[in-house]
Amino acid sequence: MKLNDDQRLRLLEHVVINVMPSDCNGEESMIFNTTRRTLRVKGQALHDVESIVLPLLDGSRTIGEIRATIGEKLTDSSVNQCLEFLMDNRLVEEYLEDTDDLDSRAYLLPQISLYHELGFDQKDAQKNLANARIAIFGLGGSGLIAAINLATAGIGFLRLCDHACIVPYDSLIMSGSVLNKIGAFRGVEVAQQIESLGGVTQTEIVTEPLIDDATINPLLDDVDLVIVATDAVSVNLAYRLNRLCLKMQRPLLPGGAAGVEGTVGPLVFSQDGPCYLCYRMRSMACSKLPEAELAVEQFLNRERRSQPRLRENLPIAQMLVGSYLALDAVKMILGLAIATDGKLLHLDLLGTKLTHNVVLKKPGCPHCSAKQVTGNREQGTEKDRRETK
Repeated sequence: MKLNDDQRLRLLEHVVINVMPSDCNGEESMIFNTTRRTLRVKGQALHDVESIVLPLLDGSRTIGEIRATIGEKLTDSSVNQCLEFLMDNRLVEEYLEDTDDLDSRAYLLPQISLYHELGFDQKDAQKNLANARIAIFGLGGSGLIAAINLATAGIGFLRLCDHACIVPYDSLIMSGSVLNKIGAFRGVEVAQQIESLGGVTQTEIVTEPLIDDATINPLLDDVDLVIVATDAVSVNLAYRLNRLCLKMQRPLLPGGAAGVEGTVGPLVFSQDGPCYLCYRMRSMACSKLPEAELAVEQFLNRERRSQPRLRENLPIAQMLVGSYLALDAVKMILGLAIATDGKLLHLDLLGTKLTHNVVLKKPGCPHCSAKQVTGNREQGTEKDRRETK
């Protein structure tokens, strides 16, 4: 890589460097270690490189200034070889004065270092996350965990949508500070927790009931991803979000915990793939008593409110699901492969198993089939027709 004397280079914080003693041929070895890589270089007087060159790579000096500081202690050829090796192997980053100083956000350093090891430029990854906008619906369980994890990952904006108030059970998921805030809005408490992290995340709180398209549409218009915690919203809202996100081409990532199971996905984005309603219809059809399962679903759909008392679960399950929701969201923003793309992640708490199940598109699905695109919904169930009114 060509060197520019005006560049400022900084040795990455997560790199561990060791110089091994000379071997029988008089050659020293310098080993660069990260959690994912081990690089070894052999040469003469590498201990001089360690003691003279590396301490100068803190981003405060240009390459030209480093040369002047080193003077005649090392030849220009040795300095060039050292810097080129470090740059070619992504062990240093170019430090730009007009960008945010990572040192001022020490809590981000470990994860940003990982992004670098995955092949991303550190500041590009940080910028992509800081520019991301995500709406989260339902903050009584996995949605809360997802929101906190996304804030600690450096997501720039979170829209927190939940009109429910805190109940005693929520204190098991939220911090102990909510014990004296029973009755307060969940979204307000979550926003306060995110603010206490002292990070970069801005929040917007939505506490009005979301019972029609006109209220929900503006909340989807300016976001990159929609997360719906199915263990903390009404069935009606989950289906409504599925339909509206398909219509507006906004990625939708559902997930929730119930009983001894947790589910994440499938990611809903285009009408070419399966949607959340496809998954639910197939799930009910495969149950032991489909008619009974459908009856419960219809009851919950008519309620138009979350029913946590009918979704027995462990707080651990909600924490796991919320973490997986946040993980897939971060991977989507960074352009990495997403585990829930056309698939359902199923968590078996008793068996301690995580499985990936392909979700097939349901022919005639009222939300994502070709007939729905043309406006013909006559094939939909009575439940779906009521929801889309």
